[in-house]
Amino acid sequence: MAERLFMDEDGIDEDNCLPMYDNSYDFYIMVLKTFCGEIEKTITGMKDTFAKEDADNYRILVHGLKGSGGSAGAKFLVGMATESNALIKEGNWEASKKFHEPIIAELERLLTLIPERIEAFRG
Repeated sequence: MAERLFMDEDGIDEDNCLPMYDNSYDFYIMVLKTFCGEIEKTITGMKDTFAKEDADNYRILVHGLKGSGGSAGAKFLVGMATESNALIKEGNWEASKKFHEPIIAELERLLTLIPERIEAFRG
């Protein structure tokens, strides 16, 4: 069994998240599993609304990532989602598009990484 869920290079801020869950790894792992369960639906929604140039609904999805990603400690994801959301809110849809592929890639990375780290932690 590992001492920590994540390594520094994983881009997940375990140290700030764990206290939100009373320093309970069981609780934190439940949050992480819930987050992973939502990722595929989010990816599909983001790809669909992006293809339709539906900035309003795309922004709702990106805004949601700020909260769900924050709950999981996914700091890289939250940073990109925050910037993308701000640009769309300002009416700068074109500039926000540069975040689409990196956000999707980060979600896919997390969808693989988080279960792997949970399995190694529980050993």
